Amino acid sequence: MMDDACDWGLVRLAVLPMLLMLAGCGTTRMSDSKRTATEQLLVSQAIDRAVMRVDVRPLAGRSVFLETAFMDDVQDGKYLESALRHQLMASGCLLAKDRDAADVVVEARAGAVGTDRSSVLLGIPATSVTVQGNATSTPELVLSKRSEQRGVAKLSVYAYERETGQPIWQSGEEHVASHARDRWLFGAGPYQDGEIHDEPAFAGRAIHKRDAKAAADAVSQDPAALAGMVDLSKPKVFSTLPAGSDATPREPAAIADQRPVDLPTLR
Repeated sequence: MMDDACDWGLVRLAVLPMLLMLAGCGTTRMSDSKRTATEQLLVSQAIDRAVMRVDVRPLAGRSVFLETAFMDDVQDGKYLESALRHQLMASGCLLAKDRDAADVVVEARAGAVGTDRSSVLLGIPATSVTVQGNATSTPELVLSKRSEQRGVAKLSVYAYERETGQPIWQSGEEHVASHARDRWLFGAGPYQDGEIHDEPAFAGRAIHKRDAKAAADAVSQDPAALAGMVDLSKPKVFSTLPAGSDATPREPAAIADQRPVDLPTLR
């Protein structure tokens, strides 16, 4: 009996630490936003590129008020408004806090801000089949598949004298699209590329470009590099007037001297 009691005590001593190690649990809460990050990146990318094509340098040195009442119903209108203010400021305009304090009124309107999608499949799509009242489905058999999503922004800006209503300048229509592609080959994928990706990726993991040509291609897609204007996406410190100096509006020296050209547009 003593030996049995000793054996049982040893078993309990051995099992108890194992139970303590196994005790406890953990959970991770995961959720998705109402709009995917890809959609938001595509739209904001299209807005940024469209705004950078608007050459507001003819208004440099003027006190301007940005009127955005015509964009109240535009999705991502606040982001577009901020990007336009940034472009005005970076191009040498003086932003007025209210309409009556400005010499020039700049009105902006957006014809389109949104996304669309297209896809092509080489293979057999997923199919639902009903046999004798029993529903079943066959999986998708993919040889090759491509899905492309685009963010589109179309905007126009014009300016006039606040007191007289005399027209001063108009930008014309700026119609720009950004895109992201997902590709599958024999079921493997997605291979991802597009303007919102710094470099091609496979299933969310970057595929590093190692050749000089690929790096040159990436630089050539930079809108500001093509435009020769202030790149709103890069850090920059703007010079300010020292205390007690003349605050008369003047055109800053650091303004690009070239009209943006050859930027990719909607196709």
